Amino acid sequence: MEYLGEEKQINQLIPLVSVCVPAFQHEPFIEKCLESILRQETSFDYEILVGEDCSTDRTREICIALADRYPNKIRLFLRDEKEKGRRKGKWKGKYNHMALHREARGKYICICDGDDFWTDPKKLQMQVEVMEKYPDASICITNTLIEGNEKDHIMDLPSNFTIFTPSQLRKKNYLGHISSWMMRNEMDILHQKKVLEKSSYLDMLIFTFYKLRGNTIFIPKVTSCYVNNQRGIFRSASKKKNHLEMYRINWLLFYYLHKDPIHFLRSLLYQLRRYYVNFIKS
Repeated sequence: MEYLGEEKQINQLIPLVSVCVPAFQHEPFIEKCLESILRQETSFDYEILVGEDCSTDRTREICIALADRYPNKIRLFLRDEKEKGRRKGKWKGKYNHMALHREARGKYICICDGDDFWTDPKKLQMQVEVMEKYPDASICITNTLIEGNEKDHIMDLPSNFTIFTPSQLRKKNYLGHISSWMMRNEMDILHQKKVLEKSSYLDMLIFTFYKLRGNTIFIPKVTSCYVNNQRGIFRSASKKKNHLEMYRINWLLFYYLHKDPIHFLRSLLYQLRRYYVNFIKS
């Protein structure tokens, strides 16, 4: 259900960018997240799509208050229990993400989970200008702060502006952090692939899909912050469970997306080494 209906001011505009914000149990974070997106300075229209997934804290109340205040920017979708996606009897938050993707109208799409936020008011403007300049690019990535971590930002990224071809990222399943990404809105193609139904975690699937569709641009500027939310879906699960899920994702990426047996085997060996170090040797 779209809060306040489809006659809001934002629904009458044609946005260049759609920003998807999945929100669940994000009471301490969601206001800061949305305000950081609302502060974007752009020469074009953009929409903010918020999917509130039946939180039991004040997340929904905060989202409604902001949607009332900014009908020219926010499209709020209030999920109910009947809409909550389930797989094998268990609730999966990915269906909230996927529903937002389907509603996105922009030429470009960004994703910022409700417990993360943006640090640069020029993020959207900067990335749109780059994506327009390089039509062969499918995704644009910047750097990300890690809140609550001694490593101030994401490591293993270039120090200069870089354009990667798909072959140069052959060994990569992920680059940067999803809160920093801007992608051409080809989610309708991604959603046709069965792989989305197979995994609980979408980030690596989305990145692999886009890195194969065109060049990947990296801008050496920090524009977002990843918050170490211990109640998040990934961090609230045990390390062992998350590690085992990586085996499954590695297989799904190979079977449904990149089809590269060498990359699959390298990733598998890397995961086996980590499993040995973290859960057997220790």
